[in-house]
Amino acid sequence: MEDIQVTSGVNENSPAWSPDGKRLVYASDQDIWIANADGTGARKLYSSMSWDGDPVFFDSNSILFASEQVDAFSSRFVSIHRISIDGTGRKQLTTNADSRDPVLSPEGDLIAYISRIGNDYDIWIMAADGSSKVRLTDRKGDERDPSWSPDGKYILYSYGGNIFRTDASGARTVQLTNDTFQNTNPAVSPDGAWIVFVSNRSGNQDIWLMNGDGKGTLQLTSDKGIQKDPLWSPDGNRIAYVSDDTGEFNIRVMTLDGNLSISEQIEQTEKDIEEDSGSSVLQQVLTGKPAVIIGAAGLVVFVFVIILLQKILKKLGFV
Repeated sequence: MEDIQVTSGVNENSPAWSPDGKRLVYASDQDIWIANADGTGARKLYSSMSWDGDPVFFDSNSILFASEQVDAFSSRFVSIHRISIDGTGRKQLTTNADSRDPVLSPEGDLIAYISRIGNDYDIWIMAADGSSKVRLTDRKGDERDPSWSPDGKYILYSYGGNIFRTDASGARTVQLTNDTFQNTNPAVSPDGAWIVFVSNRSGNQDIWLMNGDGKGTLQLTSDKGIQKDPLWSPDGNRIAYVSDDTGEFNIRVMTLDGNLSISEQIEQTEKDIEEDSGSSVLQQVLTGKPAVIIGAAGLVVFVFVIILLQKILKKLGFV
């Protein structure tokens, strides 16, 4: 598996692939940049006096992004915008609450995003022109990291350290991870077979894979520091992500070797190990460990002899 660093700046994050997989758009500090997928030809696409981030391609010639910059007479929220890749024609799509993390549906007609219209961030969907906004989730706490399935029927997201999948209508939600780790940033491969995500189950915040149904796990990175923001290339052969293993956040691209496999027994094995390590003396007795059985039996006999001796001495008048 090849893994190369394609940027060398400061605080480079949120990479997203162009539809043809030849370019990457990303946030650099608080500006939007675009470059070839190998990092060459990098140029600043958009900069304002405000924070700009969360860029994704809308089509080959324009992107979606979040920004604190707003149109005249608009309330000052983080809003979602669309702009041409030449940096012109900015159009604000949301106006009435903090909204960010836009992601375009496979058909290009819907945008999933997060918005804090209430007290928490929820998953929302709107039409590509910014109309017809519908809330999909509404729980206490923040839902984040929306990602479409390749067929456009589902949206994955993170909530409370676990990964969930909901119908695009919001009618049914399924929890895909259920553990004590922090699992975030899910993204489905173009063929739907894999989900790449971020987890601290290794002790560090690394990039992991699981099957499309949420079963099994496979660790892809084992670097020091923080790895985040993974996203599949359109051909499903590469994953762009962010790493600070060199001391600064930069974009990296890994190329997969094409013969990935995940054992569905990994999670069960980990669970079995955890249960065994916490077994009590009683559990060991019941499961037939000889040393423990002999020790327990000896203790019972000793106590019985002491009690019997006390009774005999009492009858004889010595006690």
